[in-house]
Amino acid sequence: MTPALSQAAVTLLTVLGVAAGLAITGIALAWYGLARKHRPLIVTGALALFAGGLIVLGWAIVDGSGARAAAVGLIAALLPAPILVGTFLWLGRYRRRPWLVLAFCFGWGACVATAISLGVNTGVAYLLYRNDLDQNLAAVISAPVIEEITKLLGPLLVYWTARRHLTGTLDAIVYCGLAGAGFAVAENVLYASGAYVYGASLDAAAGIAQVTLLVVVRGLATMFAHPLMTGLSAIGLGRAARLPGRKGRQTAWIIGMLLCGMGLHALWNGSSVLGVALDMPALWFALYPAFLAPLFFTMVGAALWLRAADARRTQTALAPLVAAAQISPPELASLATFSRRASARAWALRWAGKPGEAAMRDFQRAASDVAEQYDLASIGAPWSEQTVHEGVHRMNAARAAYAGRDPRTPPALWDGHRYHVAFPDGQMRPIDPPAQPVMPLPLAPLPPPPAYPVTYA
Repeated sequence: MTPALSQAAVTLLTVLGVAAGLAITGIALAWYGLARKHRPLIVTGALALFAGGLIVLGWAIVDGSGARAAAVGLIAALLPAPILVGTFLWLGRYRRRPWLVLAFCFGWGACVATAISLGVNTGVAYLLYRNDLDQNLAAVISAPVIEEITKLLGPLLVYWTARRHLTGTLDAIVYCGLAGAGFAVAENVLYASGAYVYGASLDAAAGIAQVTLLVVVRGLATMFAHPLMTGLSAIGLGRAARLPGRKGRQTAWIIGMLLCGMGLHALWNGSSVLGVALDMPALWFALYPAFLAPLFFTMVGAALWLRAADARRTQTALAPLVAAAQISPPELASLATFSRRASARAWALRWAGKPGEAAMRDFQRAASDVAEQYDLASIGAPWSEQTVHEGVHRMNAARAAYAGRDPRTPPALWDGHRYHVAFPDGQMRPIDPPAQPVMPLPLAPLPPPPAYPVTYA
């Protein structure tokens, strides 16, 4: 062994040792924090785990490409990142999802999943090389398997340890999408730094040109490839969340859709490898409009439908509260779609100003929180009666900021069956509700909300 090789081996072992130490420490702290329900310990453990992954990635990039190329690659990878991350944050913005959970999923994909996948894929490529086989086959043999498993593990940890934050398919798509986005950003740093080194072997301008081309192709045209593949796993995870207590069906959904994601990933990578082997580079580009793009837009449509279904489910779940006089029919109708919610906020802004708009937004969020608990109860999952009471209290407090501010609406109350409207002569008279609610009305003071309504099934 030459001195240079010996030094490289020592450096590698040192990097892996430090990374492993951080990872083990992070896992232990997070595990202890979860057992004690101590958030600072959980956050510290997650950060230590992510730091271990970043050390491996940083060393691999700098050692293989150099510090300058790593810096160029990092900048290039971050350019499309706001679009990628913002898409999933926008998709789930109407639900109260803790930012720590969102950040954890992104960090898991960017640091942990990428580091593990890099190590496994490098090892498989080395074994292929030692057996006189094409190293590029690792992109088809190991990459689809290890990358899809590691990306899914982050959202799975959320499901196992914080199940109240993952209750359906839309939650799973948001969390898995962020894990896939983090993985894509980290992987783009690897590819962009390599592209810069390849181009810079000619001159600096060629290096920048290579990176620009990669940003256009990978960062813009195919930046949703990893989230899309992980999105198939998200469907299985989301379905499992809707089947509480049915372990067999939960496992079948998760594994089945994970295999679908692996298959799509293998097809995507295989088209590139096969195109190079057959001297047909257009094969990869042909697959994009023929298969990946239609599937992508199908997934986008499904995600938007699920997002709209959240609003529709709010209307269905809260319907019994109308008869209980906790909310009025117009308020329930205003929650049925996100466009109606936007109109309600615009109405509150017009008559009650910014505080009224903020109060309407809080009313809508509280209504979604209450609806989520009733929805969980309807499928037999654990739910919180305290969250229901707190949500209804928030709704009542928010309503006070804008109710009665519209001069076009006569003073009125809803008692659960009829409206009591103040007529010009000063008398309050009961009026049966119309077939369709037509205007927002305040509510009469009432006792605390009932427990989970037995009339909703």
